[in-house]
Amino acid sequence: MSEQDLKHEHECENDCCCESEHEDRCGCGHDHDHHGEHHHEHEHSHGCACGCGSCAHDDDEEEETKLSLSLLGVSVVLVIVGLFLKAFPLAQTIIGIIAVVLAAYPLVFKVYGDIREKRFTEIELMLISVIAACCIGELRDAALVAILYRIGEIIEDKAVENSRKAIDSVAKIQQDYAHLILPDGTTKKVDADDIPIGSKINVLPYERFPIDGIVESGISTADASAITGESLPITLGKGVEVKSGMVNGKDSVTVVTTELFGNSTASRIVKMVEDATEKKGNVQKFITRFAKYYTPVVVVVAFALAIIGSIATKDVASWIKRALVFLVASCPCAIVISIPLGFYTGIGAAAKDGIIVKGSIFIEAFAKAKAFVFDKTGTLTTGNFEVSKITSMSNFSEEQILTLAAAAEYYSSHPIAKSIVSAAPPIDEKYLSDFREVAGGGTSVVFDGKKILCGGRRLLETEGVETPDYTDGDVCVVLDGKIIGTITLRSALRKGVEDMVEQLRDQGVEHIIMLTGDNETASDEVAKAINLDEYYCNLLPEEKLSHLEEIKNEYGKVVYVGDGINDAPVLASADAGVAMGLGTQAASEAADVILTNDRLDKLAPAHRLFKRTINIVHFNIIFAIAIKMIVLILGAAGYAPVWLAVFADVGVCVICILISTLISKIKNSFFDTIHLR
Repeated sequence: MSEQDLKHEHECENDCCCESEHEDRCGCGHDHDHHGEHHHEHEHSHGCACGCGSCAHDDDEEEETKLSLSLLGVSVVLVIVGLFLKAFPLAQTIIGIIAVVLAAYPLVFKVYGDIREKRFTEIELMLISVIAACCIGELRDAALVAILYRIGEIIEDKAVENSRKAIDSVAKIQQDYAHLILPDGTTKKVDADDIPIGSKINVLPYERFPIDGIVESGISTADASAITGESLPITLGKGVEVKSGMVNGKDSVTVVTTELFGNSTASRIVKMVEDATEKKGNVQKFITRFAKYYTPVVVVVAFALAIIGSIATKDVASWIKRALVFLVASCPCAIVISIPLGFYTGIGAAAKDGIIVKGSIFIEAFAKAKAFVFDKTGTLTTGNFEVSKITSMSNFSEEQILTLAAAAEYYSSHPIAKSIVSAAPPIDEKYLSDFREVAGGGTSVVFDGKKILCGGRRLLETEGVETPDYTDGDVCVVLDGKIIGTITLRSALRKGVEDMVEQLRDQGVEHIIMLTGDNETASDEVAKAINLDEYYCNLLPEEKLSHLEEIKNEYGKVVYVGDGINDAPVLASADAGVAMGLGTQAASEAADVILTNDRLDKLAPAHRLFKRTINIVHFNIIFAIAIKMIVLILGAAGYAPVWLAVFADVGVCVICILISTLISKIKNSFFDTIHLR
C-alpha cells in the first residue's frame, strides 16, 4: 500500500474504532484525549468515575468537583499554617499529614483506575514522589507537590475545555428537527433524519435550516456565517438555494429539501470536524508513543539514582530527595497536553473561519508545503466568463460586432453565450428567427434578415466558412458567410486571488503552479495575471495526476486546490488537498481541507494559521524539554529544590498551554516568523 493510500485510510491506527488500548487519556494521565469524541455514540468513559460512559452522573460529578476544590483549598491553608508552627514539631507534623492526605487523595483513585486498565502514567509518577517525600519526612514538600500538581491539573482542564468550545460550537449548527408540511397544509415537528428528499418544510423566524433545499415560497434573509464565515446576510426568495446550518431571518419560508439530513451541509461539516480530532499528525503520534514508554523509564532511572547514590555516599535521605526532584521534574505533562491542545485549537480556529481541516496530519502537510498547485476553472477563476477583447476584421465597429454576436447567442444557455449577451446592448427579440445551436460548435440565427454565426473553428468548418488564421479559443462572428471579427473571453478571476498568491509567497511558499484542461491562450492569460511560476494546460484528469506526482518528486510536500469531480483523484494524491466549497461531494470527500465559503482569499490566512500552529507546537516541545533537562541535571547533582522540580512540570505545562491557546488570538506574532520545523 502506498503512502497516499495510508493517508487516506484516515490513519486507522489512531482511530477510536481501531485503537486496542483506546485510552480516554492523552498518555500523561489526564482525561484530555479524543476531544471530539463526545459526539460519537461510543460508550467511552469521559468523566464518569464508574466508567459507564453515561452522562447521568454529571450533577454528582459537579458536587465532587466542588468538594475536591474545597479540600484542596483547605490543604493550601494548612501548608501555610504549618510554616508558622516550627516551634511545635508535633502539630506541624499532624497538619502536614492532613495537608498531604487532602491534596493527594484524588491521585490515589486515579492510580487505582490506571492499575485496573494496566496503564502507567505520570499520575503514578506523582504519587510515588509524594510517598517518597513523606518517607524522608518532607511532608511540606509532599503536600506542595500534590497541591501544585492539582492546581496545574485545574488550569489544564480549563484550557482543554476552552479548546473544545471552538470545535463543540460547530456541532451547534446542526438542527435535528424540522417542521414538515403535511398534504393537508398543516405542519408537524419531526426528526430531520426522517424527512425524505423532495419534502416541504417550514422554517420559522430565527430558526436554523435543518436540511439543504430550495426556497419555494416566502421572503426573508439568512445568516450563513456558521457555514461560510461570512457576516453579510443572504436574501432569500423563491428559487434561492439554502444550506443546513444557516439561520433564518425574521420571516418564515417554505423549503423543498434537496438532500437527506445526514448528507446535508451542516451534518457533513460536523462529521468532518469530529473526525478531525481523531486523525493525528506525525508529532502527535510520536508524543503519544513517547509518553507510553517515557514514564516507566523515568521511574527506573529515579530508583537507580536513589539506590546507587545512597550506597555510594551512605546519605540515603539526600539521594532520595534528589530522586524525588528527578521524578517530579521529568513528568511529560507539558508535552503530552500542550501538543494535542495546540492542534485542536488550530482546527477549531480554522472551523470558525469556514475552513474545515480533517486532522492534524494535514495541518502539518499544509504548513510544510513548498509548492501550491491550483486547478483553473472554478478555482482560480469563477467559472464565469467576461469579454476581454474584440477584434474587428471588417468595417464593423467593436460594439457592432458584440451586438451581432449577442444576437446569435441570445437563446443559448452556454456560459460563454450568457457572458456575451450580458456584455452587449439589449437585443430586441422580434428581429430574431431560425435560432440553431451546434453542440460544441456555436450558434446561428437570422437577425433582421441577415444570417449570423457565432462560434469556433468547428462551426465555421461545418458551415463552409473560410477560416483565416486566428487564435483558437476566440469566438468568431460571421455575417452572411464572412468573418467580421473575433471576441476573446477570459474566465473571471476570483476576488482576491492576486493578493492570495502574493501572501503565499511572503509566507514561504516557493512554487505556485496551475494544472488545467483549458487551452493555452486562456491559461497563459490567467498565469500572467496572477504571476504564477508555471502552468500546464490541455490536461486530462489522469495527466493532472501524473504532473502532480512529478511536482511532488521535485518540490516535496504539495498542496493541491481544486473544485470539481475531475479534481478528486488529484486532491486525494496531494499531501494536503483543498476543495473549494461543499458543492461537489466527490471533491469534498477526497479533500483534506475544505473552504466552505468558496473563498480562495481564505487560503493564505489558513496557511498562516497552520504554520503558526506547527511553530507553536514545536516551540512548546523544545521549551519543555530544555527546561526539564536543566532541572533534571541540577536535581541529580543536588542543586534543585522540590519547588523548582514542580515548576519544571506544572509551571512549564501551564506556560505551554497558555501559548497553545494563543494560536487563534495573536496576529503577526513571533510564532509567525520563527522556523522550528
